Amino acid sequence: MLARFVEQDKEIKKLFYQKIKEKEEREKQKHLDKISEGFFGWLLEPIADVAYTWRRISEKEQGSSGENSVGWALHLWLPSNAVVINDLVLEVEPDEFIQIDHLVLNTNGIFVLETKSWDGAFLGTKDKCRMKQGNKWAEVQSPTNQNERHVKLFKKWLEENLPDLHERVKDHIYPIVIFKRAKWVKAKDCSMPVVIGGMEAVGEIRKVKGENICEEDINLIIEAVKNAKPLDHEEWKRKHSKRKEEDEKRYQVTTGKTSSGKMYVRILGTKEDAQKVAEEYKNQNYTISEIRQDKKDKNVWFFYYS
Repeated sequence: MLARFVEQDKEIKKLFYQKIKEKEEREKQKHLDKISEGFFGWLLEPIADVAYTWRRISEKEQGSSGENSVGWALHLWLPSNAVVINDLVLEVEPDEFIQIDHLVLNTNGIFVLETKSWDGAFLGTKDKCRMKQGNKWAEVQSPTNQNERHVKLFKKWLEENLPDLHERVKDHIYPIVIFKRAKWVKAKDCSMPVVIGGMEAVGEIRKVKGENICEEDINLIIEAVKNAKPLDHEEWKRKHSKRKEEDEKRYQVTTGKTSSGKMYVRILGTKEDAQKVAEEYKNQNYTISEIRQDKKDKNVWFFYYS
């Protein structure tokens, strides 16, 4: 028996792609406006326009051509109770999109697969990726870092849309990076498996043992992603503004600086409250220390940030 394919609603997906296109156009215009403000900007702007467009097209093409063959390998070699969703698009928060090449749902886990069709030889060390060009190695965009972002945002989407289910499955979501046409790939100390082709990806999926996710939860996820729609930004802001006000009533946050100059955040509340505040700081690209409990007041938690 073959694994089952599930697709997002095609009309809804068109809306996602339209919103993504609009976002890219805004980013492109912002990029061009920044260049035009500089000296000789009027001369450089047409060149920058072409360069920006070419780079965006190139980034998309690097992964797209290998996705179909990987999808079919998953379909053919995974068990019949597995579900494969190809080219999944979600909007996690306003203008924050994720495009997952393949999402595999099975009772042993949820697998987020990022596919790259780059040619050549690749070496990944601690999530830094290098590609051999001639006789030299050149650093390229890290697919493992990209997929880490996908997993983080997918968990956030689950927490937003299926909060109870998120708690049950969050520790059983596994990322994998697949190089489709690489001559060879060597990965050392990376945060996730890095393989060549769909068959090796199937092997990694099969390595995860246990009945970790029930079929009812798999079906809940399927229905949620099939019908997921682009966000109503105003409604999202109202909802989260109200939620933030409720959170602030429940716990108190203070910030300050130690005598040695370290910036800290103190939270009067639960550890879960402190983790929520720490996540907000992470989303603002701060580096966060371990969350610790105050020795004198057990209701206070704190962390350092930079």
